[in-house]
Amino acid sequence: MTKPQKKANKKRRRDFSVLIVIIILLFVKASYDYSQKNNSSTAEAVDVSESLLLMSEGSAVNMAFEQEKYAIEVEKAQIIQENKKREILDHQQSKKIAYLTFDDGPSSNITPQVLDVLKEYNVKATFFVIGNMAERYPDIIKRMNKEGHSIGNHSYSHSYKYIYGKTSNFINELKRTEKVLNNILGEKYETNVIRFPGGSFGSKKAPFRKAVKDKGYVYYDWNSLNGDAEGHNISKRRLVQRFKTTFNGQKKLTILMHDMETKQTTVDALPEIIEFLQEQGYEFSVLK
Repeated sequence: MTKPQKKANKKRRRDFSVLIVIIILLFVKASYDYSQKNNSSTAEAVDVSESLLLMSEGSAVNMAFEQEKYAIEVEKAQIIQENKKREILDHQQSKKIAYLTFDDGPSSNITPQVLDVLKEYNVKATFFVIGNMAERYPDIIKRMNKEGHSIGNHSYSHSYKYIYGKTSNFINELKRTEKVLNNILGEKYETNVIRFPGGSFGSKKAPFRKAVKDKGYVYYDWNSLNGDAEGHNISKRRLVQRFKTTFNGQKKLTILMHDMETKQTTVDALPEIIEFLQEQGYEFSVLK
């Protein structure tokens, strides 16, 4: 091999070695760049995961806080509701109620005066009317109803002998008075509130009490009275005093009075009785 050929071969080997070195260096650089890129992506992925985790934890904390806040609000509402119920119950247990009741009307002279007094004091009452009297004075019945009073059934005739002859007589009288009230106040008017003439007291009236209950009536007696049925022309002073002797501070007072045509002193005593009850802290209501 000639000298120039040897020199050319040596140069080719050197160039090949250089090329190999360059290739190796390029490969190393590429590997390094790839590694750095992967590490950066991994770091970014870690950052994203950590952010998501923090957001999730934050949401969970917020949700737990909101749930606790809601639970507290619900508990507060329940406490307020319970307190209101307790206040209502305490009021119902402590309040005193008076039911003013008038039997045997209406009458042309006394009942309008009673209504005037009640209107003046803004008090409602219950009138147990007799059917044949209601037929005579329908306008007074209409006034009672219009002014918000309760109208009860006190039989048609108020004849003890006939009414208490047998239970069917009493029921028929109640039905007859119902028709009278419907004729005056309209067919839609209903009342199942009644009072026995003379009261429902005593064992002899037990069958009558059962009969009216079976027919869906509610009957009311009394636990206080003004004594206006105990004689004629009883003075106002005696009526007020009689009421006070039967008053006895009862929490629920059902007071018996009368508005038939001979009971002028009942009208005269009524304002004093109402004022006395107001001073004693009574509320007025109607039977129904």
